[in-house]
Amino acid sequence: MKKTAFYEYKHDREDNFVLMKNEGTEGCATLPHFHRCIEIIYVTKGKMRCEVDGETFFAEKDDIVFAHRCAVHELYPTPFYDDYVLIIKAEYTGDFASLLEKETLPPLMNDKSFNRNILSDCFEKMYTSDTSSFLVAKGYVNVLMGMLLSHYEKRPINAAPNLSTIVAVLNYIDDHFTEPLTLDSLAQQFGYNKYYFSHLFNSYIGENLNNYINMVRVQKLVASAEKKKKTNFSDLAFDFGFDSMTTFYRHFNRIYEKTPKIILGN
Repeated sequence: MKKTAFYEYKHDREDNFVLMKNEGTEGCATLPHFHRCIEIIYVTKGKMRCEVDGETFFAEKDDIVFAHRCAVHELYPTPFYDDYVLIIKAEYTGDFASLLEKETLPPLMNDKSFNRNILSDCFEKMYTSDTSSFLVAKGYVNVLMGMLLSHYEKRPINAAPNLSTIVAVLNYIDDHFTEPLTLDSLAQQFGYNKYYFSHLFNSYIGENLNNYINMVRVQKLVASAEKKKKTNFSDLAFDFGFDSMTTFYRHFNRIYEKTPKIILGN
């Protein structure tokens, strides 16, 4: 049976620099998914089975797993692993993004001696340092990516079918969420029959188009409201693309299961 990847919305929406240190990951699989961030995994103990863009391999201590932007990837402990997971969002990639437009680093980078002697210290310093400063975090990312790009040979990107279209749709929604977006208008914008377009979107995102658009609107509205001392939800809801207050409250409650006043406190 064909596996379907889901869109991991969380990482694309996080504001902070993300570097996680995981220990004792046993029996917990990471199912096929993708996001618009680069993901780099440094295995510090144990072993995992990985699949990145259809390529299956095992990664063990001192191996690095690389998933380029929008790569479909999945991870399974065999039987456990410890690792660092670095999520690199677009705003941190300006100095090397052009190098990775049509090519990518290998999904498995297994020069263990190089990784252990040169890169392990970089991950530990990133994890223990204060990376709340954008410049500090970006500096660490540039150092790490510079060393990887100078040591490992790049290869052509092998993207999943139709994934580039889905990413283009997500980007379009991000740029036009205040406008009246519908299944008909988006299908026409991207040149698809609306029924096929709906099926394609649902199969990758795991959410129907209307719910996803309104989820984006809610997230954008909350981010804006958090910067204000007092919020007029009526004005904001219409400014952020909702056609009625009923629609706004329904989708807000669907995401947060609480009212806007409880979440935002104003």
